[in-house]
Amino acid sequence: MDSARVLACVRWALNSFFLHSGGGERRTRISAPYGIFPAARRLESKFAVLQEEVERLLEGRQMMRYSEIDPVRASHISKEWLLQPLYILGVANESARDKCPSLIGFAEQTPEVVAVAVSMLEPGVSLAPHAGANAGLLRYHLCVKTPETNPPRLRVDQDFYTWKEGEGVVLDDTFEHEVENSSDGTRVVVIIDFRRPMGMVASLLNRYFLRSQRDGATRRLRAVNDEYLRDARRGGVMSAG
Repeated sequence: MDSARVLACVRWALNSFFLHSGGGERRTRISAPYGIFPAARRLESKFAVLQEEVERLLEGRQMMRYSEIDPVRASHISKEWLLQPLYILGVANESARDKCPSLIGFAEQTPEVVAVAVSMLEPGVSLAPHAGANAGLLRYHLCVKTPETNPPRLRVDQDFYTWKEGEGVVLDDTFEHEVENSSDGTRVVVIIDFRRPMGMVASLLNRYFLRSQRDGATRRLRAVNDEYLRDARRGGVMSAG
């Protein structure tokens, strides 16, 4: 059996164990964040500052298309979904720190946080049904901007949610989910992946598995930084001052 198949078998076994430890089919699909991710209160209390940071980020740099990050999954979900990674597994996107110091600082000061990104859906861009690949994580959304008329709608299994500016929500993305979007406006959310609360054994295995992914995360963020710096120099973004 080749190494890729072995890794896939290990991931399947771990995901099955994590899902069982996290409540099995009784898992909540969509929920308010505070019971399961208490740090959300600290983040949301600074919403005005975070909103300014994200707007500054979007004005100052080009977002990455999902097809540039994960071309295989993008071919099934959406090639037009726009993302900007800020933090993955203890590694910060240093080229974005000046624009989003509070967001990156929050990630660095909150041990359960695994990844942070800014996500944008332009008018009419939907996300096809799909499921998250890592059952050791839950996903938090904080809506920064959403159209007032005909806003996009999230479906997780049989539950639905419509984003509201300044409101946070937690979803279990291991269930099939999608975003329906026929609006003529832009939706922007902060995405935070955090460790799923589980029993001691499952939590220890989850931490060990995530730690094993850190080198790959470092390479991905370094590639993001290098691409941004090349584009900035080419476009004159990095002029003095």
